Amino acid sequence: MGKRGRAAGTGRPNVAVVGEMPAAQALPPACSVGCYDRYPPPPASSLRRLAPRMDFTGSLTLGVAAGLFAAAASAVSYLVSRHHGCRAPGGSLRLLVQAHLVMGLASLPIVAACAPGRWPPTFAWLWPLAGSVGCYFVGQAGVFAALKRIPASRVAPLLGLKLVMLAAIVSMTPNGNLDWRQWAAVVASVVAAGMLQRGGASGLPTLAIILVTCLGFACSDLYIIGLIDAMKPATSTAGQPISRLHAGSLAMAVTYVACGVLAAIALLIWPRLRARDRRERIAAWQYAAAWLSGMVALYACFGLVGVVFGNVLQATRGVMAVVLGAWLARAGWHELEERVDRGTFIRRVVAASLMVAAIALYVVDSLSID
Repeated sequence: MGKRGRAAGTGRPNVAVVGEMPAAQALPPACSVGCYDRYPPPPASSLRRLAPRMDFTGSLTLGVAAGLFAAAASAVSYLVSRHHGCRAPGGSLRLLVQAHLVMGLASLPIVAACAPGRWPPTFAWLWPLAGSVGCYFVGQAGVFAALKRIPASRVAPLLGLKLVMLAAIVSMTPNGNLDWRQWAAVVASVVAAGMLQRGGASGLPTLAIILVTCLGFACSDLYIIGLIDAMKPATSTAGQPISRLHAGSLAMAVTYVACGVLAAIALLIWPRLRARDRRERIAAWQYAAAWLSGMVALYACFGLVGVVFGNVLQATRGVMAVVLGAWLARAGWHELEERVDRGTFIRRVVAASLMVAAIALYVVDSLSID
């Protein structure tokens, strides 16, 4: 991945975290959300672009709304997966494949809208694309497997353990030492995960699935940044280099189109993965709508309020999942969410909030300049 960028005067690596299929693409070349190790120290002007001024109330309001919508859409997508994936044997796998076929088709217009006037060399972006898609599918398959075992109100906050995986990967790279604040964030995320595990029947197998899931998404983040870098040399129809946000949007759309192609191939090779009835087809559209709309909203959030604030907003999906799960259990949807006592509910809200705080500390510290 090359040498890591380091905050000026601190010796700290520039590492930041975002959710699955990150929108690190919105960052200027000075740093990145998922990779954290490719760029030189950012000048002050780059940091000002990274965290836009909040002088415009309208932009701030829209950005916050987009970030919260992205978090809510992710939480809803987990509920859809649990609701439909657990109804019949093989339901989760069929939903995974069919939903990504829908998302691939929906991403084609985005590719057309973002297509540059001149594409970069194919082999420059083909390999990171393959890596990002492969690791992303590992992560998504892990999410679907975990949701068959435990409710979404516990899965969503635990996905914050991706921070631990990223820290482990970064610490093994040359000059990849993390500072004490970043390690404090890692410890906080582990404590939060321990609080979420208490009082549940998930056990070690489910925790292992969650960790594999987080590892898949973390590696996908790294490949996504490589894909963005490969897209950056593309030029617009006017012959000008495209912006990093443009390159990121293109990378996201191309990635989901590639996922759709793989899903179509899987459906041709294994007919048993096809929808069995109208209900399964509707479920695929519901999941695709929730997940993909969340990704689009996440990009809008990064563009309006910056990647640091956007990361924190997106991390609130864990808290939303806990609250939404309690409401569903109270409403009688016990096949979706387990009913818990007041003490357990409060502990889960605190744990999910601690996970948000850990991610916020990790992100802000990795982008800070002394």
